[in-house]
Amino acid sequence: MKRKIIAILAFLSLAIMPAAHADSSGVQVVNWYHEILVKFFSIFNPETSANLIALKAEQWSPVFASAFAVLLLIVIAIVSGFSRMKPEQMSDEEILPPKKFGLIAFFELCWSVVSSTLESTIGEKHWMRFVGVLGGTFFVLIISNLSGVLPGFSPATSSMSFTFAAAMAIFVYFNYYGLKEAGFHYIKHLAGPVLWMAPLMFLIEFISLMSRPLSLSLRIFGNISGDHFVFAIFSGLMKDLYIPFIPIPAIFLGFGTFVACLQAFIFMTLSAVYIKLALDSKAHH
Repeated sequence: MKRKIIAILAFLSLAIMPAAHADSSGVQVVNWYHEILVKFFSIFNPETSANLIALKAEQWSPVFASAFAVLLLIVIAIVSGFSRMKPEQMSDEEILPPKKFGLIAFFELCWSVVSSTLESTIGEKHWMRFVGVLGGTFFVLIISNLSGVLPGFSPATSSMSFTFAAAMAIFVYFNYYGLKEAGFHYIKHLAGPVLWMAPLMFLIEFISLMSRPLSLSLRIFGNISGDHFVFAIFSGLMKDLYIPFIPIPAIFLGFGTFVACLQAFIFMTLSAVYIKLALDSKAHH
């Protein structure tokens, strides 16, 4: 246990680097995604200026962070044994949750939340069709969000480009299934049931439909980037404090963890609601 604590303290002391004594600017939090990309671009483009390399590293940091989250999710699935689980071949004792709360128990809890939420939102008949995309989106987002709790790892969800791309993928996904299930009725239902109000209702519903990816992306982007902004303010207040390890108040870490889990859940739930509305458009019409 002592070794684990020492390792965590050493990691945090590297992730939070004290600023130079000359400018007395307090604490500087290093973005390791950015630093690794700077080294990478410097090796393969030695003739490029440092400013241009720094700009490219900043642009590609969300892509690197999202790729890291996906890779970490795959590694966790392999190491924990989730990728090899076959419930139909498991005994009753193996199906029961583990007695001690750990990594496997955490992901089993996440899976139960995902399955119950999708079943209650989309319906018992259709939810299994969408569990791959929506469940995968939830796990990628929650891992990406939780990585931002660790100093030095800026999550991909703190970038508007990533959150908007994820929201646009969901937007295309539920519109595809809406057109597939309801056909022309999916477009026709936007006009409403009253003929003389059809132009106005179509305009309102169309604007509402097109604003969904923007609202999805802004919600998670604003909350996750806000956590980092608060942490940056707190770090900036710690002037002239030059020690190897700078403790982070538990309230910030606890609040950041809560927001990370909540925003991933909200993104998945709203996506499920949009799919449900798309599937029911023909019946509603």
